[in-house]
Amino acid sequence: MLQPFLQFDLGIMMFKPGKTLLNELTKMSKGNRLLLMPLPDELVNVPSGKLNYPVFQSGSKTLADKVSLIEFFTHSEVRKRLGNFQSWVEKIPHCQLSDGEYCDHNLTIMKCGRGALRVCWHHDNEFRDSADDRCIDLAEKNLMLFSLERIHRQLRLERDRVVSLQELCWWSVINGVYDALPKSIADEVIGVKQKHDQGKLNPRRLESDDRLKPDSKESISRLAKAVILNIDEEPPALYMAKPKEITWHNEKYLGFVRSLPCVITGKTEGVVAHHLIGHGEGKTGGKAHDLFTIPLHADEHRVFHDDPKGWEEKHGSQLFYVKQTISKALQMGAII
Repeated sequence: MLQPFLQFDLGIMMFKPGKTLLNELTKMSKGNRLLLMPLPDELVNVPSGKLNYPVFQSGSKTLADKVSLIEFFTHSEVRKRLGNFQSWVEKIPHCQLSDGEYCDHNLTIMKCGRGALRVCWHHDNEFRDSADDRCIDLAEKNLMLFSLERIHRQLRLERDRVVSLQELCWWSVINGVYDALPKSIADEVIGVKQKHDQGKLNPRRLESDDRLKPDSKESISRLAKAVILNIDEEPPALYMAKPKEITWHNEKYLGFVRSLPCVITGKTEGVVAHHLIGHGEGKTGGKAHDLFTIPLHADEHRVFHDDPKGWEEKHGSQLFYVKQTISKALQMGAII
């Protein structure tokens, strides 16, 4: 990957590969011609020199072409998880608005639309206050490329792979920003079909289909928050004479319990997940399984620990509230 130096008057284009790379190019060419191709968008901020990995096919469709994703990548919480966009733009070694004519040798960053460009001082003066559609498109494409590169790196994908829509969705889930996904993207991930032209379909049939259509964003949110229980019908401990007891811990389930109203006061703020005590649980030195918890307001939680027996005499058995909480988790899809 080399920077061309154009000489229009002479009708020639020159490159400066350096002695080492020139020797390699000589060996590669074996006296034959070499193929020139435009720089793929994904390599816009990669330094000049030899590339030691495959290049994306020119013209191939990637997520960088999905304009609907720009609102996701400009979301404040998403930007926090992606990192420093400006430092990425600073690595672009050429003026992105170069038209083959004059360019100043000094480079700067020009913010434009919802992204930014790497430009020379000459083109910065020309377009900073009068950016056209080309400037805006390039600036927002930079943001898309930066975002996908960071997601690629954070997911530790193989270098010659591009980020898929499903991998983007998974990244949003593990970073807790899936709610910011555009509905059109969520629909595509879940497989919700877009509406057809009403003029060509029976309106009654269309209305019925709409009622049955799942909410894609709600589906992703439910799956992201759900605690998935894997059932082993024949666990190894089943064949042990004295298997070691294992306590089930799951912070996601405790988070769900804390999001519920207190079972006694109905308060929604300051709720804690109270672990079952007594009834064969809550032994010395350890708590009950996280599944055996109920939502209690912090004040009510203190009242319980001051007098567990008196609390149950007044409010009833903890077992009733544990069963009620598990039932609600199943009904709401928190456990699947």
